[in-house]
Amino acid sequence: MKKAIILAIGNELVEGLIIDTNSKYLSQRLKLAGYYVERILTLPDRFDLLVKEIKAAVNDADLVVSSGGLGPTEDDLTREAFAQALGLKLELNESVAGKLVERALKFYGKAPENVKKQAMILEGAEILENTVGTAPGQFLKIGEKMVILLPGPPTELVPMFESVYERLKTDDALYSRRIKTLGIPEAVLMDEYGQVIYSRPSVTVATMASYERGVEVRLTASVKYKEDVDDVFNQLLKLLGKHVYATDDEEIQDVVARMLLNKGLTVSFAESCTGGMISSVIVDVPGISKVFKGSVVAYDNAVKISLLGVSEEVLKVHGAVSEECVRQMARGARRILGTDVALAVSGIAGPSGGTPEKPVGTVCVGIDGPSGTTSKTFLLRGERNAIRRRTTLVALNELRLYLVEL
Repeated sequence: MKKAIILAIGNELVEGLIIDTNSKYLSQRLKLAGYYVERILTLPDRFDLLVKEIKAAVNDADLVVSSGGLGPTEDDLTREAFAQALGLKLELNESVAGKLVERALKFYGKAPENVKKQAMILEGAEILENTVGTAPGQFLKIGEKMVILLPGPPTELVPMFESVYERLKTDDALYSRRIKTLGIPEAVLMDEYGQVIYSRPSVTVATMASYERGVEVRLTASVKYKEDVDDVFNQLLKLLGKHVYATDDEEIQDVVARMLLNKGLTVSFAESCTGGMISSVIVDVPGISKVFKGSVVAYDNAVKISLLGVSEEVLKVHGAVSEECVRQMARGARRILGTDVALAVSGIAGPSGGTPEKPVGTVCVGIDGPSGTTSKTFLLRGERNAIRRRTTLVALNELRLYLVEL
């Protein structure tokens, strides 16, 4: 298997100011392309160290991918470091420089001379167009080895890398499927379905349990064993049934959105403890405006009463965190926003506010729709925002299960 090395470049990474999501993405994609990622290095914007590590990476690997350091400022040194390490010249590409100047004038009214720095191209390198930002990437072949320079922002890096991805695939390319589940512990899943999961020796199995995402089963094999992976995948889908909330690259919001669109149903939310998080997640899905009408963030009880029609009696007798309350919240959201289905949540995210009867992590989910009103109580754990994220997942999953029955 060919080897790859990833160089994540930038002081902001070394100092912990931002999380390096690029290396995670690149490593996953390179694995599927048939590369063994030998190491991932996080490097500061220090010229001598960059040159040293680039030389070592090119010597050790078949493919070197860097992210970051392609901007116009003095501390953007990736191009210069690669040139020094590889013994290549940097040449100004007049076409790229002209486009950068034109863009700067259009958006900022002036074009500092340093914008042209981004048009300095390694001798013999192919220019990779940046369809989102300004700095182009570069693709270079050195004998049998390849070097790719990518910009740091993930929104720029991902489409640029995908534009060359097919060219990187090797004979060892992998095929992978993922099953995402909720409501079944990892130990139980493996105990009850392990015979199926491990039924094909050609398939490598990995399970990942996350409190905020449930349990994921990843099935991977060489592309020549694609049918084996699909066979295990399809068997598991049938056995796990409603525990499966999504597969492969889809998330719970993608599945719920697709179900709403396919059924021609509109939806609204009434959120308390999540504070709009469910709405934020669902609007990540392109085209969701066709079915999502809006939401009410009813954090205060007065808002629950005045906007959603929750009765004072329910709040007095049962409290805001109760199935009685979320059922009325769901009915109210559905009524005032005029949707086919409405989802409501109310809970105690903590760290304070819990009682012996309703400890921190108590969350109630209610749904109102064509088949009536349902509700359910969950006892979640974790710190405040972990509880809110888990609430978002379980609430959307309850909506998914409700829609399955329509």
